[in-house]
Amino acid sequence: MWTFFKILAALVLIAIAAAYFTKPDQARAEAALKDQLLMALAREDIGGTRGAAGNLALIGCKLKPQSCFELVRSGIDAKFQDHVLYTTYDIAGFGKTANCIGAFTTFLCPGGLKNE
Repeated sequence: MWTFFKILAALVLIAIAAAYFTKPDQARAEAALKDQLLMALAREDIGGTRGAAGNLALIGCKLKPQSCFELVRSGIDAKFQDHVLYTTYDIAGFGKTANCIGAFTTFLCPGGLKNE
């Protein structure tokens, strides 16, 4: 029975060490935000209910996604916090919020984007 508890304790320690050494940093959080914004931009169709100015902005964004990302990113307030075994990345802007948790080299945003 003690062998079982020793193995269990060793596995827990290994999981804690893995969480500590693989928690994503702020650069990884920014990269994940950029990837998500560019994917959302690629999925948007021109037309719909956004009007002529919105469609023109979308066309410009599809032609130069990097410039569009920089413009959109300037309107997003992001707060990165480094905890011992994980990180958090809280995002707010354009009437939306998201609270993301980073662990084991990846970010997860439970609930996705929510209206403010």
